[in-house]
Amino acid sequence: MIKTENVISMIENYASLDLAEDWDNSGWQINLHHDYTNKVIVALSFTQEVLEQAITNDCDLVVTHHPLIFDKLKRIENNLIIQAIKHNICVYSAHTNLDKTYGSTTDVLAGVLGLKNLVSLDEYIKMAHLKDEIGLDEFVEQVKSSLGCQRLKLINPSGIESVKKVAILAGAGGSSVKKIANYDVDIFITGDVKFHSAIEAQNFAVLDVGHFESERPILPTLQGLIAKSGAEVIIAAEHVPWTYV
Repeated sequence: MIKTENVISMIENYASLDLAEDWDNSGWQINLHHDYTNKVIVALSFTQEVLEQAITNDCDLVVTHHPLIFDKLKRIENNLIIQAIKHNICVYSAHTNLDKTYGSTTDVLAGVLGLKNLVSLDEYIKMAHLKDEIGLDEFVEQVKSSLGCQRLKLINPSGIESVKKVAILAGAGGSSVKKIANYDVDIFITGDVKFHSAIEAQNFAVLDVGHFESERPILPTLQGLIAKSGAEVIIAAEHVPWTYV
């Protein structure tokens, strides 16, 4: 068994809690003050599916990207929290601090897509220049293959036909579409683009690869970090809560 403080230190040394936004709730979600950790499972979100895997695999610590607790709690009636405590399972989250650190969710996503020499456009958004200009259709197929996606949402009101300058933001980046208009880019890759954000895309294309799909590549990074503490770590099997029909 490994000291719990050593496990958490590996995460916080990589993505300091000082980086987290004021509105965020990164850090301990359920802290039962275990001195030692037996086994860790990492996931994007703490769901019933993840909890059951933690129990089955004898994990006493769940590390997620999305915080379990966001809003002020007036009473404890969340069944997931109750079940986790009953099974002596702690939950820790690294959210906006992981989104902003060097080697962030966006950096890792860019790496999976083969985007190099990233330049920061702000705290979250990065941009890369492709070595050679590529047709939009071919670029989209490459992204689908890299992420293992069956379907992507392409927003292309200006009829962009080729890509060289790529902006990228993992997670829910729909609200940043308007901001991208201030930069000279051909395409913006992100997730969770809603209707009103989509109609703000002018003179560039937007490729919505999905919130889940864009952030899941960070999990092997978390696994590797925690493993350096000597703890056994597994990645949870997770699924989006919908199907395409």
